[in-house]
Amino acid sequence: MKNTVRVVTLMTLLCANSAFAASGAESGGIGLIGWIFIGVIAAIVAFQLIPAMVLFGSMLVAIFGKAKNHGRATENGKSGVS
Repeated sequence: MKNTVRVVTLMTLLCANSAFAASGAESGGIGLIGWIFIGVIAAIVAFQLIPAMVLFGSMLVAIFGKAKNHGRATENGKSGVS
């Protein structure tokens, strides 16, 4: 068993020498998977931005809009009024 482990370890080290010597300079730039990842993140941001803008717009209308329902809204907030 020990001899088998030694042989496998020796074979692994001898075969891995070429991998350790590789510089990695050939792989420059972003790959297809990187562009897909960036696209998914952009889609998530876009789909979250649309409802956020609608909510922000309705908040601005509620704050700065006409006060036609303001009296009814304040009466509903008081305790004892049904």
